[in-house]
Amino acid sequence: MKELYSFKIKRKVKESVAYDKEGKDGKIVEAFKTKTSTINNRIVIYKPSFASIEEAEFFYGQKYNEYINAGYLTRSMLNKKIGDIGGSSSKLSQELLSKAFLDNMESARTIEFYEGQKDLDSDQKEKLVKAKELFASSSKDIANFEEFNRSQYSQTAEAKAEQKLMEWFIFNFSYYEESLDDKVETFPIFEGDNFDQKREFYLTLCEDEEDLADSDISKNKSIFDQSFDTLAKVVNLWYNKMGSNQKEIEENLDKVFGSKDE
Repeated sequence: MKELYSFKIKRKVKESVAYDKEGKDGKIVEAFKTKTSTINNRIVIYKPSFASIEEAEFFYGQKYNEYINAGYLTRSMLNKKIGDIGGSSSKLSQELLSKAFLDNMESARTIEFYEGQKDLDSDQKEKLVKAKELFASSSKDIANFEEFNRSQYSQTAEAKAEQKLMEWFIFNFSYYEESLDDKVETFPIFEGDNFDQKREFYLTLCEDEEDLADSDISKNKSIFDQSFDTLAKVVNLWYNKMGSNQKEIEENLDKVFGSKDE
């Protein structure tokens, strides 16, 4: 498989180290002490093949039908329902949104034209101030509308099925590298033979460390805690066609989600 994106994490590992010490009778005996060391792991997200994307689309269709059968509305059904009661999809709301977009574009042009120019007269300065105020208010209106839409449609059959689709990509294409016997090998972060098993493993990894009954998955837990947020962001960018390689995704991670230092 071809790599889509990779990044490195550091995790602390405790291991029991044997050493010789003198016993009470003066004889040398073997004892053990706990040593903490830092291990680097490279996390790799592989690029889904065309065949995998077809499989994912089939998976999405199954989940979509499951949610409809469970009583979830589709986006179009919700739009009609909201429009019938004069909600955000009504003609008035669409007109207000269109005006906000138009105001935003026009004010941006005005700011671009006057910003940085020297010797502006009083009328031009006033136009620039008003343009900045309009740009800020229209941007806020657009952001509020988009946030409302995200919240409003979050419980539709499409949104719920797409959420499962994102999980499907993350579970099936997220790996970590580890050195074993001087050889680098790759292992899946989410163990299991199918989506249900991988999701069950994911839910286990979401538990607090002290609540895990199986100490053998502590390594996966540590890797998961440090990598899942980035895994979700990368898959989101790739799915929305905002990056198809390391460089493009690196650039858009900062643009869309902000830099790590912010």
